[in-house]
Amino acid sequence: MSPLPLLLPLLLPLLLALLFLPPSLSQEELQPSTGPFASLLGDELHVLHMISETQAELVAVSVDDALSRANVVGLYFSADWCGPCRQFTPELASFYQRVNERAAKKNAKKGKVEFEVVFISRCRDFDSFGQYFASMPWLALPHELAAGELGERLSLKYGVKSIPSLVLLDGEDGSVITTDGRSKIPADKAGVGFPWRGAGKNLARSFVPGPVRRAVGGLLNRVRLRFINLLRACLFMKPIPA
Repeated sequence: MSPLPLLLPLLLPLLLALLFLPPSLSQEELQPSTGPFASLLGDELHVLHMISETQAELVAVSVDDALSRANVVGLYFSADWCGPCRQFTPELASFYQRVNERAAKKNAKKGKVEFEVVFISRCRDFDSFGQYFASMPWLALPHELAAGELGERLSLKYGVKSIPSLVLLDGEDGSVITTDGRSKIPADKAGVGFPWRGAGKNLARSFVPGPVRRAVGGLLNRVRLRFINLLRACLFMKPIPA
């Protein structure tokens, strides 16, 4: 059976998007970036490096280097002052280690990591951020960025209304898999369905090359953002930054 009938629902949004794009859109704008997360998160992330049993330091790592090997990237919005966050963080840490250990045992693609997480701090100050981050085995957006405009932009972009919140992104093209990872993990603690992609997204990954998915995904995201900001402008709401 030809896959074309199954791909038509995926191609239709692209065709509609092209109809509504302004004619000034250049070919350069359609080119994918070197990495899908550099434009999203900035140039660097932090990782905790243990100096001794009682001392640690924050080490800066390149976003592309840190996330280029991940199949799935989770953005974890959380804070030390939030009771549900402190309850969920150990559960997420156990899930994170379990998923990655299982993938390694199955001889996952060489050099790849199944699941990486980036902590987007909602902590009130740097000391609280440092103490809370010490309980996490993953990466973090620098606190000054998470607490500033970038953190606000990410919250608006992914519709984060409360914390804890876990947004799962495709590691290859940065597209959204689910914005509801927070409820998915307790419902599937073994991670049998991880990362909980829909049938349409699995089909796209099977038949559409990665560079094409990145270009199409970026195009649709820009169109979607323009449409949302048009609606927000009609309601006298602040636009979501690009």
